[in-house]
Amino acid sequence: MTELLAPAGSFEKLKSAIYCGADAVYFGLKKFNARQNAQNFELDEVEKVVQFCHSFGAKAYLTLNTILNDKELEKLENLIPILQKVGVDAVIVQDLGVLNLIKRVAPNFRIHASTQMGINSLSGVRFLKKLGVSRAILSREMTLCEISEVCKEGVEIEVFVHGALCFCFSGQCFMSAMLGGRSANRGNCAQPCRLPFSVSKPPRPDLSLKDLCCIDLIQKLKEVGVCSFKIEGRMKRPEYVAAATMEYRKALDEKPYDKDILLKVFSREGFTNGYIENDMGRKMFGVRSRKDAPEEGIYSKIRQLYRIPLQKFYADVSLTVKKNQPVVLKLRDSSFEVKISGDLPEKAKTRALNENQVRKCFEKLGQTIYRLKKFELLGDCDLYVSNSQINKLKKRAVLALAQKRAKFCASKTSRQAFNFDFNFRTKGPQAPKNGQGRRLRAECEKFQQVVCEDCFELISLNMDEILDNQREILPIVKKVGILMPQVSFEKQSNIIQKINKIKKMGVLHATIQNLGQIPLLEGFSIHAGLGLNIANSQSVQVLESIGFCDFIVSAECCLKTISKIAKKIPLGAVVFGRLPLMVSRNCPINKSCKKCGNNSCLKDRKGKLFPVRCQNKCHTIFNSDVLWMADRQKELENVDFEVLKFTIETKSQAKTIAKNFIQNAKPKSNYTRGLYYRGF
Repeated sequence: MTELLAPAGSFEKLKSAIYCGADAVYFGLKKFNARQNAQNFELDEVEKVVQFCHSFGAKAYLTLNTILNDKELEKLENLIPILQKVGVDAVIVQDLGVLNLIKRVAPNFRIHASTQMGINSLSGVRFLKKLGVSRAILSREMTLCEISEVCKEGVEIEVFVHGALCFCFSGQCFMSAMLGGRSANRGNCAQPCRLPFSVSKPPRPDLSLKDLCCIDLIQKLKEVGVCSFKIEGRMKRPEYVAAATMEYRKALDEKPYDKDILLKVFSREGFTNGYIENDMGRKMFGVRSRKDAPEEGIYSKIRQLYRIPLQKFYADVSLTVKKNQPVVLKLRDSSFEVKISGDLPEKAKTRALNENQVRKCFEKLGQTIYRLKKFELLGDCDLYVSNSQINKLKKRAVLALAQKRAKFCASKTSRQAFNFDFNFRTKGPQAPKNGQGRRLRAECEKFQQVVCEDCFELISLNMDEILDNQREILPIVKKVGILMPQVSFEKQSNIIQKINKIKKMGVLHATIQNLGQIPLLEGFSIHAGLGLNIANSQSVQVLESIGFCDFIVSAECCLKTISKIAKKIPLGAVVFGRLPLMVSRNCPINKSCKKCGNNSCLKDRKGKLFPVRCQNKCHTIFNSDVLWMADRQKELENVDFEVLKFTIETKSQAKTIAKNFIQNAKPKSNYTRGLYYRGF
């Protein structure tokens, strides 16, 4: 099965997608989806969308791909049965809590894991399989070789092939929320990556990537096992949707296509497929300028593409007309067949049925996806059936056949309860007996930042730092844990090798930031890190069922939301540090690694500096201001432990900060309260 999946941000875009050859569309409600600024649909319009798609043999996928709090989940719970009842073919989710809710309320509802879940590894796809997910929508940063590897697991794989590229990995961008109060993970991204951020003077938009175009690679992606080819663009014009769908339809069907029309409709200094071809660098970057303005008259030409639907399938028709029996119309394509009965035929008065004349009725299948291949008229030749009755039968048969086609592709993936068979330690770290009145943990970029060990119950470091400082770590090994990266493209075999070495050292703990890391860390006490975006009680239930000891709440949650989270495992919050705003596979620093020295900063249009650090073949942009909550401990209701996140601090700075937190000190320099007072 291969599927061309197009965006439907409005009814006109829905029509343009279906009429130009989409096998499926994805669309959102006014709430709970990652494109809140698209026109989107009301709940009572969903059935109309689904029926329209099904009548043309297409599927309708609903996006529920944002992180939610408990109050929002309560509202969503009432919607799930309605969505399933009206025939939505699958829901696309990011939040583990939403996934848990759907499994509980509608266990047979098909679930697709959003690209915002950050799945980019074979272990990640395997974990989704255990969750009962039918399809994985992969990270857009993966190469063709990496995509090929994950296609072997037996889960449907969906890949973005055309449209806008975010600089940051989906699901890991906090820049829009931190700097502008508009959350990318909540569907309100302000697109800060299109603004000036660079090391140059004056700042230029060094975070702005060109749009993706993989039309030349469609057959290669098809060969490695990709089943769904996704076009981005719920906020683009209907003409954009039409042009992209039409040309990718041709490419999938191995017909000549026109790449030039895609450029004429929308681009940013051209296109890129650098991630897919593993050819990254400055040539992937681009901005939208006057040179990219649509050619005059192009939109009116494209509108003609979706005036009538593309006829994708051939159909055979037989009409049986017998005396004293209802007229029977049989319609079949290459895979399906339907029979529709009508009224009794009349005795011919002036003229009887003529096969050539009736054939003409079916040659005009009109606004359907079928074109006539073979026709036969069976039965008695002295009877008569009106054209109006034939047209009614035709309309009913086409609808029935299209719906049969749409409902056919049942998933072979399990949709039952979560099926975990991992073996984890379930004992959390022991709180230090120092009488400080608060439980503190540290996450350190460098081993030199490990200070005041007695103050912390757990000190987490990345794998390389642990292995490079084994001798120094051994005396405090029971307090040390692995801090897994938010995103990594290191070979999985290398990661497993490092984990095994660290396990032999006696390290017992690991903080997980990506779902794909869970299967790799058996034998450890596992903790959920900031990268998992935990924001509600349903997500915590999933963590508990897997075997997590505790979790760090999402940096986007306000204090009120945190106070409402019910949990059976401890809840932690980051209270100090430069929060990671973006993680990218492409480097934003236009320097060689030797000149950069992993010690560079980006400057925005206001002159603020944002540190950039490279690790695990990825690049993280940190906030310019430091989060500080040492003096707000009384307001951290429902928080069981607090995390200090050291990034660029020196050893002496880290020591001073640790002491200040024990003393509940007020901030002394530029600082932020994060989103604790302005998050969701």
